[in-house]
Amino acid sequence: MDKIIVTTDQSVNSKSAIRFAINMARTRKAELVILHVYHVLRPFIWSENAYQVYKQSFVNQTKKEITVFVDKILKSMNLSGLNFELVMIDDDDVTEGVLKFTAQYPCDYICIASRGAGTIKKIFGTHTSKLIARSKVPVICIPSSYRNRPCKRVLYATDMKNYELELSKLITFVKPIDAHLRMIHLASNNELVVDKASVELSIQKKLNYKVEVINREWNILHTTLQDISTEVKRYKPSIIAFFTHQKRSIIEKLVLPSNAEECSFYSKIPIISFKKE
Repeated sequence: MDKIIVTTDQSVNSKSAIRFAINMARTRKAELVILHVYHVLRPFIWSENAYQVYKQSFVNQTKKEITVFVDKILKSMNLSGLNFELVMIDDDDVTEGVLKFTAQYPCDYICIASRGAGTIKKIFGTHTSKLIARSKVPVICIPSSYRNRPCKRVLYATDMKNYELELSKLITFVKPIDAHLRMIHLASNNELVVDKASVELSIQKKLNYKVEVINREWNILHTTLQDISTEVKRYKPSIIAFFTHQKRSIIEKLVLPSNAEECSFYSKIPIISFKKE
């Protein structure tokens, strides 16, 4: 059984991720974990006992508030009686708290809300961007303004390196929802373009899932993301899939941000980001 973790800070922004995770858990018959990372500062004048008493009181109260928060979301979705586990993690860094928890208690997907709009400069330092950059588990980023709808089309952007391995991971996500899967390859003028028909047939035979292959010419005057955005307008995907390089230096990321990190922040469409092998 899959396990899905969704983070919340009890803000309005986090509601979209919770709604998405709830629907995903129901579709996949998966375990759902609501994760809240908190940290209680300790005044210097407090004794250890006084601090622990206050901390436990804080945790108990926060659990009650989050339970009410999630119940209201379920009610707005005309749902009730959904089983979920509420987990509280003490860490002064949200990303570190999520990563430590998922390292100790493995899961299949992490859902997190992103603001859904902004500039590249605002991305760095956000929890969404840092999770994408470091998580070994696929991260699904849901814009705060997103409203749930059936997931019918998935767009997968690839450089054609290890695409069969990447597709095998992506199909594990896509197959339970039986979505149409389009693979787009942006090729430069001097790059060998794959034969659409033969690649589609090979994928169907090896991975037992129908994938539409699209070759597009890369416009050297555009960033990769600009060309992908053009395809998004054509295809109108329900979700976009990226495989992200996580070993690039921070300088490389600032000069040429990894596509998934850039898109996760201001896209109006959910994305799923996998670690690129």
